Amino acid sequence: MDTRQPLAGQIAVVTGAGRGIGAAIARKLADLGAILALCGRTRTALETTAKAISQAKGRSEVILCDVSDLHSVEAAAQTVEKKIGRIEILVNNAGVGGFGGPLHELPPESWDQILNTNLRGVYYVIRAFAPMMIRARSGHIINVSSLAGKNALPNVSLVHDMSG
Repeated sequence: MDTRQPLAGQIAVVTGAGRGIGAAIARKLADLGAILALCGRTRTALETTAKAISQAKGRSEVILCDVSDLHSVEAAAQTVEKKIGRIEILVNNAGVGGFGGPLHELPPESWDQILNTNLRGVYYVIRAFAPMMIRARSGHIINVSSLAGKNALPNVSLVHDMSG
């Protein structure tokens, strides 16, 4: 095994891979030898990540996916299975967050977006991709979360889209 590329040939799916933490995770996994399925809602952002991976001699595939939509996630999983065939690593990173105002002033639509992306999205992604790992009897699922889940901030509610 090449110690510089311990993940050589392994397939990794990263949600929210178009920017921020997701893009950084995807680039690092590629540096370690993984082949990436870059999932997110913004094609141009995903293509920027894919270009960085390609310039570093890595391989990736751009797959549009909105984790808050079960049908979109299922279609992404089918695309990965068809184009790549398997996965060993699943990184659930897509999320919405940021600083807004007090929770009682948060519009119901924003609350729905938070739940649909940060809670249901994690479930949808695992539900769609885990069967490939189960069939292979191998795989790792990494769920990325925010420190806001442990540390409350007064008068702060989540309203900023960071899902890439």
